Amino acid sequence: MFARTYVNTNDFIGRLGKEIIPPLIDEFWVAGPNGKHKCIVTPPARMGLFDAKEASTFGLFRPKVAQSITAQLSSFVGRHSFTVKPLSNGVSAHVFIPGWFGVPSDDFVFGEEKIILSDFGESFNPHKTPRFSSKTLPLLQPPEAIFSDEPLSFASDIWTLACTIWEISGQRPLFEASWPTADRVTAEQVEVLGILPPEWWGKWSRRLEWFNEKGELRPETSRSYDSIRRTWDQRFGYCIQQPRAEAGLEKMTEKEKSAFEDMLRSMLTFRPEERATAQEVLHSDWMKGWGEPALEELGYV
Repeated sequence: MFARTYVNTNDFIGRLGKEIIPPLIDEFWVAGPNGKHKCIVTPPARMGLFDAKEASTFGLFRPKVAQSITAQLSSFVGRHSFTVKPLSNGVSAHVFIPGWFGVPSDDFVFGEEKIILSDFGESFNPHKTPRFSSKTLPLLQPPEAIFSDEPLSFASDIWTLACTIWEISGQRPLFEASWPTADRVTAEQVEVLGILPPEWWGKWSRRLEWFNEKGELRPETSRSYDSIRRTWDQRFGYCIQQPRAEAGLEKMTEKEKSAFEDMLRSMLTFRPEERATAQEVLHSDWMKGWGEPALEELGYV
């Protein structure tokens, strides 16, 4: 996601911003056999969300913990949209961890899951620095990074945020591929969300390897046991609801499921200009009904 620094007088925003963005304590350069590298010093954190899930038995956060993490992340993106500044250049995109000091995701109890954002090695301000390719992990990249002739915008953040929210809420990502090439990721996106806009569909030279010209999945390319399309509902079942049930955790109610789907689908619209804005995400039914109550209990609201 793009790195952003924001200014606002709202107490909520001030508190949440200080909690989520770690302060820069120091910075220095290290010269070694692989070149000269800039190092930054920030307060220590426990582990990444992915690491916590990988260390757990079921690869899940407890439902209320997942709601809280999603709300913290969405609220920061949605409410900090006043002044946009890029972080300094030269920050490494990789961190080498000498030991494990974390907690498995299923051991977290509500109230312990305060998050911070870090690793801004590829941050940039799209208003000042046009970029046409994404450094985000392939399965999180928006389709415009491959097909659009326009530079990336903050709408690309919204797509990545939606993919992140799905994975926080369940066991598996929305889009999956053992070898996530650009074509394989696009095939996953089309299988879940439907055919690409015409101008992008025509650009995709390998589309007929997975679909016919109407965007219908070729049965022989399906990874489902019955050779059918793995729809949104099917993925919601085996990524979120089923694993929760097997772990003895509460499943999403039909009401939450509907609000959750409406929010994410609005964030996963193919054309970036039609995608939900951060403010619209913040005012979605899911945020009002489940996200904000979780923040209130944490004392953020």
